[in-house]
Amino acid sequence: MTLYAIRRLLVAIPLLIGITFISFIVIHLAPGGPVDQIGGDLGPRSTAQMQKLMREQWGLDKPLHVQYGLWLSRIVRLDFGRSFAPDGRPVLHKIAERLPVTLLLNIIELLIIVAVAIPIGVASATRQYSLFDKFTTMFVFVGFATPDFWFALLLMMLFGVQLGWLPISGLRSPNWEYLSFWRQQWDFLGHLVLPIAVATFGGLAGLSRYMRQAMLEVVRQDYIQSARAKGLAEAVVIRFWRCRCPD
Repeated sequence: MTLYAIRRLLVAIPLLIGITFISFIVIHLAPGGPVDQIGGDLGPRSTAQMQKLMREQWGLDKPLHVQYGLWLSRIVRLDFGRSFAPDGRPVLHKIAERLPVTLLLNIIELLIIVAVAIPIGVASATRQYSLFDKFTTMFVFVGFATPDFWFALLLMMLFGVQLGWLPISGLRSPNWEYLSFWRQQWDFLGHLVLPIAVATFGGLAGLSRYMRQAMLEVVRQDYIQSARAKGLAEAVVIRFWRCRCPD
């Protein structure tokens, strides 16, 4: 087992390098760049000489393979450089600021998906070809086919712009510090509704379908058929499967 884990880790190294190389190339193939962006922000004050100095300062005048080597060496040292935004802060500090919120959203998303998708999958499998099963199947197809960014724009337009029920950006309202304690909590939760809804939509559809398929495979096993043949109620059989699912 230890040798297998070591082999997998060794195989992962060139894979990670390949991913970083492709990412680096794709970023450079995209039109524009930091010098063009900052030059556009400066307006008439931006000259060719200033842009040349910025490229030399950031190493953008070097060959592509040299840029990649320098970039990869900094990534290994967790040196992500400084932001091209006007504040010029270290990128690692910005990531650290936003990481807790990202983890919070992912944890909430995972809990909701597991709590909702498993009962839906079990109910869909035990009621195969029923109206509920057909509805969940349609929901799965829609969930798989709907791009997250498009779904997010629809929710923002409907609940944020048209109806004005939910905020569409940030984690707090501008007047958050002047609200009472409970109003602050309600405001914070309101800002989480749209991102969590978008994040859970596709995952909920996928996990519920996987759960349905796993349930259908297990209920055809011999020990489940034996339990039914002995006269156990269907609810007891289902609970028996959930407690003693075979490896």
